[in-house]
Amino acid sequence: MIRWLACGAAAACAAAALAADVSPARLEGPDRARILAEGAKREGSVTLYSSVADRDLRRLVAEFERRYGIKVNVYRAGKDKVLSRVMTEARGGRNDVDVIHNPSPEMEVLHREKLLQPVVSPAHAALIPQAVAPHREWAGPRVYIFVQAYNTTKVKPDEVPRGWPDLLDPRWKGRLAIEEKEVEWFYALVQAMGEERGLAFFRQLVATNGLSVRRGNALITNMVAAGEVPFALTLYSYLPDQARRAGAPVQWIALAPTIAATDAVGVAARPAHPHAAVLLYDFLLGDGQRLLGELHHVVSNRRIAPELARLNVRFIDPGALIGDERWAKIYEDTIYGRNK
Repeated sequence: MIRWLACGAAAACAAAALAADVSPARLEGPDRARILAEGAKREGSVTLYSSVADRDLRRLVAEFERRYGIKVNVYRAGKDKVLSRVMTEARGGRNDVDVIHNPSPEMEVLHREKLLQPVVSPAHAALIPQAVAPHREWAGPRVYIFVQAYNTTKVKPDEVPRGWPDLLDPRWKGRLAIEEKEVEWFYALVQAMGEERGLAFFRQLVATNGLSVRRGNALITNMVAAGEVPFALTLYSYLPDQARRAGAPVQWIALAPTIAATDAVGVAARPAHPHAAVLLYDFLLGDGQRLLGELHHVVSNRRIAPELARLNVRFIDPGALIGDERWAKIYEDTIYGRNK
């Protein structure tokens, strides 16, 4: 009996020594969850930079804090500001952020700047392939399906378009809105249509009916709900879903080709709280998805993302436009009607 205890203690010491030598992001094996939780408890807190909507982010953070007793310090801003802050701090030698949660194109920029680290997580196996970057430096808890939303008191049932060409009808003049920063969506859709044909369509649309250019999906959703914008070309599907369940006269359709993208969560290359960072990463990709599903997000778990198969979406390549400013100019020139 004494020999067994000594052997068990030696094994535990060996496991602890091994864990001390291995980065938390690379931990594997049956003791992984325990080692992360114990290490996170010692670290006491974790810092998250995120562009997730404030209400939804509060729900996620509260559940993580309740479950693990770890304080989450949050910086929340738009995707461009989150990206800029991470890069600015890194250039200044500051390692304030532990976890970043932002759309996948912005996270791919951080990968190329070597500001993320690969994570070995059992949560990856449950996700759709498009949600896990090949380099494993980010993975996406959610899928953004770009849909078209309309106010049901402003758009009659027989007016609802069945295809993109229907929007060229003069009845849509002055009734359409678009988000000003959806360059990746525009690029993916135009390529799916055929570049020449797709660009010609959008230029004709703007020339014929015009577009009200707005910044922010949440803002456009509120404007559709209020009837200020009868029809929006670019919204994440979960936003009109949330508005409709709150009683707003909003519905959405998904014109084909339907474009989608994942968001992404990643662990900073030099986190101040490495165990807590990986613990939060696992949570957002695992049990946090249940909460996101309750909030009507489309999540990337293979078992609970049925809309993806139904809509046959085409995913944005998150790295396609990095370093290519040409398409940002093409998009702006097109939506503002500068192609004359």
